[in-house]
Amino acid sequence: MSASRSGGAPRWRHSLRTRITVAVVAASLATLLGVGIVVDHQSAADARDRLRTQALTELDAGIAVLEVTSTLRYDLSLDPARVPRQLRESLPELDEDRASTYYADGRMWAARRLSADRIASVALDDAPVRTARTSLRERMLVAAAAVLPLTALLGMLVGAGLSRRLRRAATAAAVISGGGAARCTVGGRDEVAALSRAVDEMADALDRRLRVEQAFSADVAHELRTPVAGLVSASELLPPGEATDLLRALVARLRHLVEDLLEVARLDSGTEEVTLTPHLLGPLVPGADIVRDAEVLVDPRRVERIVGNLVANAERHGGGVTGLVVDGPRLVVRDAGPGLPDDVLGAGAIRFHSTGQGSGLGLTIVQGQARVLGATVTMANPPGGGAEVAVEFRTPDPSPGRPGRPSGAGTSASPPSPPARRPGP
Repeated sequence: MSASRSGGAPRWRHSLRTRITVAVVAASLATLLGVGIVVDHQSAADARDRLRTQALTELDAGIAVLEVTSTLRYDLSLDPARVPRQLRESLPELDEDRASTYYADGRMWAARRLSADRIASVALDDAPVRTARTSLRERMLVAAAAVLPLTALLGMLVGAGLSRRLRRAATAAAVISGGGAARCTVGGRDEVAALSRAVDEMADALDRRLRVEQAFSADVAHELRTPVAGLVSASELLPPGEATDLLRALVARLRHLVEDLLEVARLDSGTEEVTLTPHLLGPLVPGADIVRDAEVLVDPRRVERIVGNLVANAERHGGGVTGLVVDGPRLVVRDAGPGLPDDVLGAGAIRFHSTGQGSGLGLTIVQGQARVLGATVTMANPPGGGAEVAVEFRTPDPSPGRPGRPSGAGTSASPPSPPARRPGP
């Protein structure tokens, strides 16, 4: 088991799906706003042109009626004072048969000079123009209110599809980095599919390297087992002395290394059979401070191996054990050393990785034995200094028919497949 790390799907406001949806809605809103401004401006200009044409038409009709009947019709006026100053000042420059228009203060003026002191004019209110413009804006707002949810839904669907494929690739990568075996299986020809294929190829390469490393470790351990046994026997026949004691210590250290390698090879093979029986955790950890005891499903011999390796690792590399605590199904071992390296905290134990003496196989064995027991190993460097390794064991499940529930003398279980990553200290 590797050191636990936080993960999972990102929060909704940080997810790719949300960003794509927001981008699509923003693009749609900008497009609708731009089109609305253009349409509103053009419709206003067209309405004013129609109003100008109507004013000129009524002006011509009123002048024609005036010439024939000498009566004022179509709201025609001959009073120059009624005409706005800007329009009145522009009329002397025009021909007498040429009309001019002027738009101001919500009214469209059309005027023609009839004589030096007479100006025929017509003024039309632009209320219909404003009403039509308001109605057009309302219709555009209704259309935008109907279109934006559809574009948001479309963006969400597109983003969800892309996000789902990326999450599948990210989940597979997280499983691989955490010691499992996974495949992305994302189809297509786009960048996401290329990323997924790259993750699968990386997983295959890591798996091949791991299997070669495991096979090499197992072969070395088996090949050294007989010569080392001979060295142990031969060292016992040497006469007492300082050189003999040194040789015996080195031979014992070599034998311990070979035994660790053989144990790692057995754990790597994934064929270890284990009988899990319920036990109180406290009595299985001599010398532990028991905060709260709990019944766990374990093999006592394997718990002894886990505790022994953690304590030995703390004594050898961590300046001694500063805490050995049982809290429910959780065993915590703390030391006073410099802490675990960042690569071990990030990827879990790395085989033959050691910051001091020893083979660096201690944490590898701890993780392998925990994996066989179905336990979880968590490694951290507390703020106060040193290193902390916690092992949380499985507890009996009282529900009938559920895995892990003890029955009779015990429950036989096969361990999960070995992790597709490098083990360590």
